[in-house]
Amino acid sequence: MASILSYGAIGMIAWRSTWAAVASVTCLVATLTIDYYPTAIVAVCVLTIAVVATATRRFISAMLVVYLAWIFTASSLREPFDDGLLWSMINAVLVAALIGGAVRYFGGQRKHAEQRVRDLEVLNERLREDERQALARDLHDVVAHELTLITMQTMSRRRSGDVSELHQVLETVEDAARSALHELRVLLRLLRNENEGEHPRDVTGAGLAIGSLEHVVTSLAASLRDLRFEPDVAITGDLEAMPTTVRGTAARILQESVTNIIKYAPRGSLCRIELTADDHELRLRVSNPMPRSTQRSGSHSSEMSSGLGLRGIAERVSLLGGHAESGPADGQWVLDVCLPVDGREAL
Repeated sequence: MASILSYGAIGMIAWRSTWAAVASVTCLVATLTIDYYPTAIVAVCVLTIAVVATATRRFISAMLVVYLAWIFTASSLREPFDDGLLWSMINAVLVAALIGGAVRYFGGQRKHAEQRVRDLEVLNERLREDERQALARDLHDVVAHELTLITMQTMSRRRSGDVSELHQVLETVEDAARSALHELRVLLRLLRNENEGEHPRDVTGAGLAIGSLEHVVTSLAASLRDLRFEPDVAITGDLEAMPTTVRGTAARILQESVTNIIKYAPRGSLCRIELTADDHELRLRVSNPMPRSTQRSGSHSSEMSSGLGLRGIAERVSLLGGHAESGPADGQWVLDVCLPVDGREAL
């Protein structure tokens, strides 16, 4: 009878170890009446391993107290007191408890490792998505700016009969096409993991190979002059002292802002670009007159607009912990950007 109860309790482990431990009490009581313990001690050891590996600490403590009480009672019922039975059963239960503890520990380590793998998969996917977004912003900036420049140059001189002016247009178009091709090649190398450190990339997707920020501003102002705008550039502070990520983000924001000026501002209008750098932040302010048709409605839309430029600016600024504001003000379209640099190292 005791053997049947013992094997039944062991079988219940497949259902739930705690219930199997509770059911084993009937087996223990039965063994005390018949003074036969071999199958019972096997069941106790197996149940100890299962419970220690899976149950709560409070239940484990209660179970061990019951089993030790049973061992002491079984040894006491024999005349004289059976020290050999006592210590042999105690040692068996202790070994079983150690085995159960090892199973519990390694099971916890396995679950922790699985959770770590899941977290790394989520992180990897998030990083991949961030990289895709960064590449999308760079691709938009390159294509939008250079192709807008090419389009506006050709449209503004379509009916010109001045040969020298047409040659100048062709040179500008050629430079813009070469610049776009260069940036696209850099993007392709990044996508193919062939960058080889030639064009360092930062986590903000701010810029690929921006060089001097002041040179970028000068180049953009020259592009505006070529298209008969009147750029007014004001630079305060040391731009080259800014971290690479800040300079790269500023370069892309300025590029997108000049693209918007070319698209929307009236030809020949005064456009102002202001950069102020200090030990704490880099501030950018770009303003240009709005077309009369949009001054009434307050909108800044056009058939040439993809709607991605201002969104890309906001994403870039957010990645550096800065803030950006844009909108119409007194007939002007104004973009204000603040990029913090406190304690930031160049990436």
